[in-house]
Amino acid sequence: MTKNIRIVLVLFFCASLSGNNYTITIESSSDLNEWEAIHTATVSSEAANTFYRANIEATDEPSLILENSTLTVTQTWSQETDYARTAQVQVPNFSAEKYPVILFLHGAGGTGSNMLNQFSNHFENYIKVAMDGYLNKWNIKSEPTKADDVGFLNSIISQLKSYSNVDAQKISILGQSNGAGLVLKALIELPEDTFNHGIHMATQLSTDQYRNDTFWSNEYPNDQYTLETTLPNRSKIISFHGTNDSTIPYYGETVNFLNTTFYNAHESIHYFAKGMGYQGDILSGNGENTINPNIKEFSYLNQSVVHYQILNGGHVLGEYLNDIVSIIQSHIE
Repeated sequence: MTKNIRIVLVLFFCASLSGNNYTITIESSSDLNEWEAIHTATVSSEAANTFYRANIEATDEPSLILENSTLTVTQTWSQETDYARTAQVQVPNFSAEKYPVILFLHGAGGTGSNMLNQFSNHFENYIKVAMDGYLNKWNIKSEPTKADDVGFLNSIISQLKSYSNVDAQKISILGQSNGAGLVLKALIELPEDTFNHGIHMATQLSTDQYRNDTFWSNEYPNDQYTLETTLPNRSKIISFHGTNDSTIPYYGETVNFLNTTFYNAHESIHYFAKGMGYQGDILSGNGENTINPNIKEFSYLNQSVVHYQILNGGHVLGEYLNDIVSIIQSHIE
C-alpha cells in the first residue's frame, strides 16, 4: 500500500499586489547553501489577499527494476540459524512497464530449477519465481522440514512488490503435490492483498485445515491446526487432480506417511466455494467439457472457484501440461 506524506506551503500576497502575474519556483537542495530549480509555474491573481499553496507528496512507490536474479530470505528455526533461503527469478525478455507474476512451488523432492524447466515454454509474459523448499520439501505437517514456509513465501512476495515492474495486483501461486499443500496454506493463512490467484495440483484440503464448517490454520512452529480462520477473498482458486492418483487419492482418504486425512476433491473445492460465499450444494455429475475431453470442469461463483477433474490422470500430470497451462491462463490473464 502506498503511503503519502503531505506538506503544504502557503504563500500570501497582499492587496497591493493583486492583478499581477507571479512566477513560483520550487527548488531542491541537499546543501542549504546551494539550490536547484526543479519546477516553475506562472500564476495570475485578479483579487486582493489571494493565497496560493503547493502540495508536496512523498510516496513509497517502487523505483527499482526487477531483473533475472535470485531473491534471498534469511530465516532461523529449530534446524538452522541465519539460513539463506532462495527463489530464482526470470523476467520476460521483452519490455513492459509491469509484468504479472507467477510463483512456482515444487513437489516433495523437487527444486525451483525443475519447476522453471518444466514451465520453460509457458507463461512467457510473466515474471517467473521458483522457490526452493528446505530439504526439497515444504512444511505442511509431518514433513522433515520444520521451516516457516508461509513466512518465506510472504517475504518473497513482499520483496517482489518492492520493484516497479512487478504488477502487484496480478500475483499467482502454482504448486504441485507437496507444493500444492503450501498453496492451500497460503490461500487460508495469508491476507487477501498478498496474492490474487492460488492454483493447486494433485492435492486437496485436509481435515486439519477444514472441519465443523470452519477453516483452520496452525500457529508456527506448532504443527497442530487449532486456529479458527476466516478464508480471505481471492480472485481465483483453481484445482487440478487426476482420478487415478494413488499418492493423494482423488476421492479422499487417510495417507499414513503424511499422517493426514484428505477430503474428496469435490468436497475440497466446495468448501473453498462456501468460504467465498457460495450457498448451494456440491456440484455433481460429469462436469463441463474443456479443451481436452479428459479434463472436466466444475465451476462455482462464476469461475472464481473451479475444480478440474482429470479422468484417469495420476499424481504427475505432465502429459496434460499444455492443456492445464492453457486453462490456467484463461483464468488469470
